[in-house]
Amino acid sequence: MKQVLTLSIVSLLLASCSSQTFYEPTSQAPQPPVQPVVPVQRPNPLDLPGKNQPGYVNTYAAGTHEHFAAQPSYPTNLELWSDDALLQQVTRANSKLVICIPQQRARLYVNGKVAMDWPVSTGTNGHETPTGVFRIIEKNEDHKSSRYGKFIDADGKVTNSNADLLHGLPEGQTFEGAGMPYWHRFTPDGVGLHTGKVVAGQRLSHGCIRTQNHVAKKFFQHSVLQLPVYITRAVEDYYRGGFVKPIDVKYRPKPGNDYTDNVMPTEIKIVPANSPEAHFQA
Repeated sequence: MKQVLTLSIVSLLLASCSSQTFYEPTSQAPQPPVQPVVPVQRPNPLDLPGKNQPGYVNTYAAGTHEHFAAQPSYPTNLELWSDDALLQQVTRANSKLVICIPQQRARLYVNGKVAMDWPVSTGTNGHETPTGVFRIIEKNEDHKSSRYGKFIDADGKVTNSNADLLHGLPEGQTFEGAGMPYWHRFTPDGVGLHTGKVVAGQRLSHGCIRTQNHVAKKFFQHSVLQLPVYITRAVEDYYRGGFVKPIDVKYRPKPGNDYTDNVMPTEIKIVPANSPEAHFQA
């Protein structure tokens, strides 16, 4: 009897097992990792490495600003590049001037494109050109410095041809300010752009931005009051219309000299916007 019962239980268990359906786990193919989308990084023609290497070829279209900037001699040359059609479109809203201290170049952007590119000479050690965000707050075709110039004695003889009036005027002498044609003021205390001696790639000034006379004249003819000016210690992003990172314009030699859009001059003469001297455009 026990044997029959045991056989019956075994039979039931086998029948139960045979009625169940067993599924093998589905094996999924391994998924490749998601690759991040990396934007194409185009070389910055303003700062191309290897231009002096043997076999270097300037691949940019001749006549374009990219081709100009990709020359082996750039930026340490005295050449001016300009686009007269763009210069006719300059306004304070669509344009900006970027002065790149490490390259000693100035570039005027109009609607995100370079309209002028020229060499400058900025301040020497101890007379550094302040970096920051400024605006053109005065234009004067025949400006004279109120600080730098020469001392002349009673006989008309020049006693100091590189005088700094801040150090005092010798008794019995007169002061004659240095000529700064095609003057553009950026700061209340006298930093600006004007005609002066320029040596490619060299800093020569007391803090201003020196420009060759024919270039300063051309810029003066098209510049406008309140045009934004960025003086930076880095090379701007060419393909973003001269974009300059804020960190690049934060440094200033003298703490507190914060000449931004929120700080306007109060003690200097601003040429009226509608005067012939200003050559102002809305």
